[in-house]
Amino acid sequence: MSISTDRDDRIQKVLDNSQAVMFYWRAEAGWPVEYVSKNIDMFGYTQEDFLSGEIPYASIIHPDDLERVTHEVVQHVNRGTGRFRQVYRILDKAGEIRWIDDRTSIERDEHGQARHFLGTVIDISEQKATEQHNQELINLIDQSSDQIYVFNQFSLKFTYLNQAALHNIGYTFEEAMELTPKDIQPEMDREQFLAKLKPLNSAERPQDNVCFETVFCPKNGPCYPVDVRVQMLEVSDRLQYVAVVRDISEHKELEKEREKEHQFVQDVVDGIADAVMVINADYSIRLMNKAARERIKPEWVADPGCPKCYEVSHYRSSPCSGKEHPCPLQMAVQSGETVSVIHDHGEEGCEHFVKLTAVPLHDENGEISAIVETAHDITDLMQAQRALQEQAERMHYQASHDELTGLPNRRLFDDRIEHAILRANREKQMMGLAFIDVDKFKEINDSLGHQAGDEVLVEVASRLKNCLRSSDTIARLGGDEFSLIIEGVKQQEAFRPVMDKIMQAFSTPIVTHCCEVCVTISAGVAIYPQDSLERKPLLRRADQALYDVKLHGRNGYRFYSDLT
Repeated sequence: MSISTDRDDRIQKVLDNSQAVMFYWRAEAGWPVEYVSKNIDMFGYTQEDFLSGEIPYASIIHPDDLERVTHEVVQHVNRGTGRFRQVYRILDKAGEIRWIDDRTSIERDEHGQARHFLGTVIDISEQKATEQHNQELINLIDQSSDQIYVFNQFSLKFTYLNQAALHNIGYTFEEAMELTPKDIQPEMDREQFLAKLKPLNSAERPQDNVCFETVFCPKNGPCYPVDVRVQMLEVSDRLQYVAVVRDISEHKELEKEREKEHQFVQDVVDGIADAVMVINADYSIRLMNKAARERIKPEWVADPGCPKCYEVSHYRSSPCSGKEHPCPLQMAVQSGETVSVIHDHGEEGCEHFVKLTAVPLHDENGEISAIVETAHDITDLMQAQRALQEQAERMHYQASHDELTGLPNRRLFDDRIEHAILRANREKQMMGLAFIDVDKFKEINDSLGHQAGDEVLVEVASRLKNCLRSSDTIARLGGDEFSLIIEGVKQQEAFRPVMDKIMQAFSTPIVTHCCEVCVTISAGVAIYPQDSLERKPLLRRADQALYDVKLHGRNGYRFYSDLT
């Protein structure tokens, strides 16, 4: 008993400390929640918020996403999908927007009707923020007419200005290296300027960028208004401020900074932790970031001047193929759309899963000339999902089976009797329901102890199980109470040999750790459909038959029809 408790505690600790929140909700309006793991507190909620019925799952989905999410769920349900994935926004307890990755399994009844949803929810807000951040960097690169300023985060001295910036402020590069932003925008003093930049350095939740308007005053010439956007990026191997400045009085073209822009792009891309490569249609690499370069093994690269993607990232001499390593380049070129695949790079005893995302790049004729491929290590995520799935399966079994005997418990029994009645009605057959009690079980417990009592119950379960077919059901309802569901019988008399066999099974004593125990049982049987067409009356009548057996001395069985 203590081993099981320790195991349950360990499972609960894993769930409570997982990065994935587990939900179990009914397939009803609003999606009422029947279970949520304790780590829901990462979103500010408590288990009781949901389990009390105060908050259904649908109510935390962002209003702008609810219609889409609901429509997708309905589609999956109608198509007979077993599992699906959705990415959408929810509102945490404080009303803040959080992006989640929701992996959901649909539980269906024997008719294929959705009854419950089991979902694992992972907070991907940071990933979404990173994607947005990267997109903003791409937009920065595309806006070649803007002025770009890079300055030290401590001294605020400029370390780089592009030609557009130098042209507009009227200083040489050497002169600009001695200046700070204060020298060219006198509207704000140093303290006011640092206050504008403070959100970028917030310890709790730093912003990706800050935007404000000010006035620039060049060395020679009139001042002009500008729009300033500042970000914190890694440039030249150290964190620096990068400001993109747009002259909002007169937009000017930038035509002379292609090479420097390329270097700037390389510095920005090198700041991304995931491996990023721009790959041509012939698998040659046009551009890669620092993370990708660090993965190169020279012995796998046939031509160092023109490395292939599969040589750099997969250590192969030929393009990726097959189910284990599908080629994202081929898929993106064929579909013309962004594609994601998962590669298993693990070796014996060491798992390693990588998610590759390929985004097509089009030339001036609209043809796909290359892709941008990012590689993200998802080993931890895959392992966590597998562990959660195994835990969910164990929890489902524990919720529907008796811990001592391994038999279905009352919850599963109630479900099976409903199905048994439906089958008997559909197939025009009889179904027998038997309630069984161990005679004077309390005396066994009191005189021999609970260990012996448990051993008796386990052996009773085993003997009952040996008397039935695999298609029949035996359940432990609690204590010394057992129940049987016997299906597929044409006549009532066919039940009597089964009951006789069961009674005969207890003609020999049960051996416990301390002694042999002579055990008898009492049973009451009700038959569908002659005793009742409905579940509850059928249960009552089986119980009445059992009561009659106990009233007349125990150690026997009685059919309800024998009472009338």
